Amino acid sequence: MRRLTKEPALPKIDVTKEGRYWRLDWDYQEAPESKVLLTNREFLDGYVCGLLDALGVSAGGICRPSARTGTVKKLSEKTALHLSTLLEDLLHSHVKAEHRRLLNAAEVEDMMRGCKLEGATDHKFGITREH
Repeated sequence: MRRLTKEPALPKIDVTKEGRYWRLDWDYQEAPESKVLLTNREFLDGYVCGLLDALGVSAGGICRPSARTGTVKKLSEKTALHLSTLLEDLLHSHVKAEHRRLLNAAEVEDMMRGCKLEGATDHKFGITREH
């Protein structure tokens, strides 16, 4: 798995034309912040299935729909673009929030590591620690 980077590894969402129909593929990117898609799998998978249902996507054109990865075939252009936007809003928001949480946790951990020095002064907070 990749290390945490400055920018989140957002799921890839692609809309492509196949003959007279359109195809939508999405796939998560292997990164620490992507674990949220597995952690919240039940909710997110249900949401994705609900989106497909609400848009009237036929079951014959769906391959492996989940929050982490999926393919939907034989869509109209309008439906493919609309579904792409909805998936992007859903998946990217979760991954971005988890990335922000992980960055904040790493920052706190670095700050706490600095606090463990004996008699160190924390200039940020104007306090001196004594052991």
